[in-house]
Amino acid sequence: LSLWENLPLVVLAGVVFCLLCAPAVLLLYLAPLVPAVLVAVLTVPPAWAALLALEARIAEDRKANLGTMLAAWPRLWTRSVGLGLLAAFPFLVGLLTLPLLSAPQVPTVVWVGLAADAFGLLLLAALYVYAFPLLALHDLGVGVALRNALILSSRHILNTLGLLAMAVLFGFGVAYISPGLLVILPPIWGLFIINNCRMVVAEELERSGASSPTAGDDRR
Repeated sequence: LSLWENLPLVVLAGVVFCLLCAPAVLLLYLAPLVPAVLVAVLTVPPAWAALLALEARIAEDRKANLGTMLAAWPRLWTRSVGLGLLAAFPFLVGLLTLPLLSAPQVPTVVWVGLAADAFGLLLLAALYVYAFPLLALHDLGVGVALRNALILSSRHILNTLGLLAMAVLFGFGVAYISPGLLVILPPIWGLFIINNCRMVVAEELERSGASSPTAGDDRR
């Protein structure tokens, strides 16, 4: 319902998200790997956090416009970049290791390293499903968001796997149907993430009797 009532705004937010991510995408094609990944860390996570901040207001039936997203970008920039940096190293290691697979004989240690790298990225993806919406919904600090994300992702495994599977499905759609889907699929996934986070946080608060997802914790 939130999507259809606010579809023009959601589509416009998707366009802004793509524009904010465009420098990183171009550099991944044109620049050396390390600078491209660095620019991606500095631009993509803040754009995603800002998009979720807008969609958080939509999900809560509060007044929202494009200014909400643009104001959230600088406010959440430092914390979202901090979250993005966690994935930068394993992502770079994985990309730099892939050429080794073309050798006639690949050492076992390379396969073990790639498997560990893939597992680390999968774990981070599961944490990001909750950490970013927690930033958007509750303005948490990085440490508190990650700690709560670990709790939520482990207690709601089916929700987590479902959202990750949706992301993979959307990725195939972009790759095999049209890159133009990048305008609408990330905002749609973002609404699912926001609503899922609101639901599971409400369940946890009801279970514990707490009044805030940061009860007893420093928000920073």
